[in-house]
Amino acid sequence: QRVLKVSLKESPFLMGVAKLHFVLYFITILLAVVTLFMGITTSKEYAELEWPLDILVVVWWVLYGISIFGLIGIRRERTLYISIWYFIAGFIAVAMLYLFNNMEIPTYFVSGYGSWIHSVSMYAGTNDALVQWWYGHNAVGFVFTVPIIAMIYYFLPKESGQNVYSYKLSILAFWGLLFVYLWAGGHHLIYSTVPDWMQTMGSVMSVVLILPS
Repeated sequence: QRVLKVSLKESPFLMGVAKLHFVLYFITILLAVVTLFMGITTSKEYAELEWPLDILVVVWWVLYGISIFGLIGIRRERTLYISIWYFIAGFIAVAMLYLFNNMEIPTYFVSGYGSWIHSVSMYAGTNDALVQWWYGHNAVGFVFTVPIIAMIYYFLPKESGQNVYSYKLSILAFWGLLFVYLWAGGHHLIYSTVPDWMQTMGSVMSVVLILPS
């Protein structure tokens, strides 16, 4: 809202979307705590929630996207500063990662046996591991690293009273981070059954990642 020079309050629609997002988020977190304590889990790291909660996550993530692009659409500041680029990238990347990794088959509806809430991954074995750590590594990056960098680009110049030294460097850092981060997930699968070249590439990209990070 600050860098776009517009407030959610100026759009009743976007304010409604934001409030719905807020409510659905807390309902999801509450249900997540209850189901995990009950032992209802997919047992996939960072993707433990079963399919009904995954659907809830997708719904409020779409609402989050509507808020982002809605504010961009009614902005007063014509320049899209680098912070906004990071938030857009975070939204798109997490949406893609979450959808692909959480492709699961509800076992009861397919076989007629077991609990209706239970599911199995659409992938198996090494493929499941590859998709899981492509997701696991990058979900952390795009949920924590990317938005924090976006906020630093706003707060650091504001608090120091100095402009960003180089706009070109900020663009290089942005595209460097996006490209390299997506290839580094293989470092979670060292000495596993995934191909050696993928383990090597993940390790090399992890070292290269120091630069844009």
